[in-house]
Amino acid sequence: MNRSPHSQAGLTLIELVAVIVILAVALVGVSASISGAISRSSDVLLETRAVALAQSYLDEILAKRFDENTAPRGIPPCRSNCTDEGDFGPDGGETAREDYDDVDDYDGLDEGRDQPTPLQDAEGNERVGYDNFRVEVSVRYLELGVGGTEETLATEADDLTDAEDAKLVTVTVSHAGRSSDWSFSVYKANF
Repeated sequence: MNRSPHSQAGLTLIELVAVIVILAVALVGVSASISGAISRSSDVLLETRAVALAQSYLDEILAKRFDENTAPRGIPPCRSNCTDEGDFGPDGGETAREDYDDVDDYDGLDEGRDQPTPLQDAEGNERVGYDNFRVEVSVRYLELGVGGTEETLATEADDLTDAEDAKLVTVTVSHAGRSSDWSFSVYKANF
């Protein structure tokens, strides 16, 4: 039997090596993209947990009275007798979170990672499942003057004419695995 060279089928060793090299390069590219997607998915999980943690702190804080001197139902609001911003923080006798009764008691609260106080819920129980998280809270009056952060809010129609008309509550959540923090801010009106 005589066969012509054109009728033979198969791959040479050089062709097999070329196919293996091409597949290896493609596999490296695919695995790199999958690896990047997996690492980004852990960021989404951290962000979701940070949002949930901040929301629980904000819910707790906003459920409190505006000020120590605010009437129980908020009407009438405190005016000339509101707490001075320099005196924000727990009032005398408020040694535990469950004793906090107004928004500014939370100013300076710092719990969680690297702090002596672990993350706690509103009743003072330790939060489970938030290892390596830290929560810091700051509270201040509005800055309505010229050049102030909230100067555009100061209008007669909105009834925001005095710095003591609202307090800005900022909850900052951080995690040991991230270089940047998440900050969440809300206003609590004086009523």
